[in-house]
Amino acid sequence: MQESLANKVIIVTGAASGIGRACAEALAAQSSRVVLVDVNAEGLESLAADLAGKAEALPLALSVRSEADMTAMAERSLARFGRIDALVGCAGILRRGQALKTVADTTLEDWDAIIEINLTGTFLSNRAVIPAMLAQKQGDIINLSSTSGRQGRPFDGPYCASKFGIIGLSESLAEELGRHGIRVQTVLPDAVATPLWDQNGPAALKPAQTIPPERVAQLVCYMLALPRDTYLLNPVIAPCKTRRKRGGAENA
Repeated sequence: MQESLANKVIIVTGAASGIGRACAEALAAQSSRVVLVDVNAEGLESLAADLAGKAEALPLALSVRSEADMTAMAERSLARFGRIDALVGCAGILRRGQALKTVADTTLEDWDAIIEINLTGTFLSNRAVIPAMLAQKQGDIINLSSTSGRQGRPFDGPYCASKFGIIGLSESLAEELGRHGIRVQTVLPDAVATPLWDQNGPAALKPAQTIPPERVAQLVCYMLALPRDTYLLNPVIAPCKTRRKRGGAENA
């Protein structure tokens, strides 16, 4: 039997757009109390306004790259709600700008930015909520990786490295924290219609070749509501093959 998410205190990083925003909206629809975290203050304000009257929300303009910000995220969530039931880590970038680069052409600044947001940000946000969950003897962490975390792609070496890393980090955390009642799961989306894909410029997939972020959000909600004795191991969510073939033919 699925557990209710009503009144659960759930932090969503990368909440201002894309999968993060879809997750926040889906959780609010289930009456969760949501903590919205993103560096995009304007996007957070827009989301908080949309959720007004639907769910209790706490917008926090913070960066997952900052250790101090992630500490503040946990502290302010506890100060407002008294507990942290779950963290959904969606913050991430594909690359800086739209230029496709080989690994040989990748600058250290490009590498650092992608790794710090995607992988270090996952580490810092996860680590920040663990003490509260240990005290509660229960909690959920869901980190967003990618199918690029299972198979490398050309021109996206730093992104793929970060997404491989998220899987490894999450699996380690699952082993460390499971005996304390904390469940750690990872979702591997394939092609999702989010602003992240716009960074591919002319090479971006057409809408018919992707799934909407709401599909990923539905899966995240399902995983959070699983009975405590159950978890999903790195599930992939992707467009149906027939849809992708049809989309490719229509847009050829």
